[in-house]
Order: sequence, then structure tokens, then C-alpha cells
Amino acid sequence: MKLLFSALFMAFFFISTSAQVSDSLKLGKNNREFFIKGDQKFKFSEYKKVFTNPEALGYMKKANTNGTVAQIFGAIGGGLVGFGLAKEIFRTKTAYHNGVAYKQKDKSGWGLVGIGLGAIGIGIPFAISSGKNMKKAINTQNQTGGTDETKTTSYKLDLSGNSIGITYSF
Repeated sequence: MKLLFSALFMAFFFISTSAQVSDSLKLGKNNREFFIKGDQKFKFSEYKKVFTNPEALGYMKKANTNGTVAQIFGAIGGGLVGFGLAKEIFRTKTAYHNGVAYKQKDKSGWGLVGIGLGAIGIGIPFAISSGKNMKKAINTQNQTGGTDETKTTSYKLDLSGNSIGITYSF
């Protein structure tokens, strides 16, 4: 009898700890699963469906704007750095002076590299701010739970097909 009770206790303990589905929001690992809420996965573009708290939605809009600005400055800076380095690698050109051809070095590539690094440097604080605002949005959404309802604890007996289960919601 003790063995039966201990087996049932272990089974219910295992079921209650492993079958919990959390309503908290967390970041995923890629863009297809950017937000994970319970067992649902959302893309970044679906953030308006995920965030129901107005304060969290405001943080998320700031994160989206800052991320866009960071990407623009990063793309422009990367293009300028790449173009400037390519210009430095292939910097010799043929010049003619009094009918004599000689190779002349073009020195304008390093200026473009410097401007590109400056643009990337401008984009970095925007990217950091975007990440911080996204974390604030997730924390704000998780603290309020997205709704103002009070959570209640309940048990429910699930009967479906050939299976019987007990659901514990809290």
C-alpha cells in the first residue's frame, strides 16, 4: 500500500512540475521565434499581438525605432568602410605627365573608412538602447501579466479519448 501511494505521489508530482505552461514572455533564439509566450511563438513583426500592456507596447515601439535607426547607420557605415577599403586596395592609377606614364596613388580611401566607422559608432548606442527597451518591455509585460485580472488556482479533470488527466492552473 505504501508503494502504491508513493508511486501515485511521484506521478502527480512529476505531472504537476512538467506540465506547467507559463504565460510569461521571453525572447526566442531567432527571428521566426522572436517572442515565446507559453507554447506560442511569435515573429518580431507580431509584437503588437504579444504586448497588451500599453507601457510595454511603448517600450517595444521605442525598441523598434531605435533598432531601425541602428540598422540604417550600420548599413551606411559598413558600405562606406567596404568601399573605402576597396579603394585603398586598388588605389594605384596611371597618370600622364609630359607624355610619360607613371603610377599615382589615390589617398581618398581612408577618409571613407573613417566616415564609415563614425557612422557605425553612431549606430551602436541606438542598438544598445533598442536591446534595453526590448528587455524593459518584456519585464513590464511579465510583471503585469498583460491583464488586470486576478489569477486563481483551479483543478480540472480532463477526459479525452483514451486518456484521463488532471490540470492544475495557477
